Amino acid sequence: MKCLSVKESIAIVEIVIALLCLPAILLLSFVLTFPDDMKMFLYQCSLATTMVLCLLFGFSTWFYNSNYPKTRFHVRIFIVIVLWTMFIFGVVTGVLFDMQFFDKYLYGHFEHDILDGAETLTLYAAMIFGIIVLFLLFIVNIILTVGVCRRARKGRNRSTRR
Repeated sequence: MKCLSVKESIAIVEIVIALLCLPAILLLSFVLTFPDDMKMFLYQCSLATTMVLCLLFGFSTWFYNSNYPKTRFHVRIFIVIVLWTMFIFGVVTGVLFDMQFFDKYLYGHFEHDILDGAETLTLYAAMIFGIIVLFLLFIVNIILTVGVCRRARKGRNRSTRR
């Protein structure tokens, strides 16, 4: 039996990230509907975009392969840039969401009884899913960035030898 390569392992982690984004999005949609809260909507958009991109990049490991090394390298750079952008977007929207619903800021704008215990628990669960997603995305980003940097250094060494 053949072991998974690093590329395939990263692809599986990306698919797991996408699967973890879905419950967070669904949990957030049960609490407040879209026009009521823009920061929650931004957080949902961040998670939904991360989910779609992780599915796309995860499955592209098996369904997309270029015969040209330069094209493969450019695709890797693109994936790294996009995933770092989504990580930053997820952190920013997560912090905004956290500040609104879990700090004292919430009760400055809403009534104290706007959220019951189940809705607050649902928000906490969605936030925990989001934190897990961001943690896994950070690890994937580090691994992919190191791989791209190694590949760039290896390519530079080959071109200077010629």
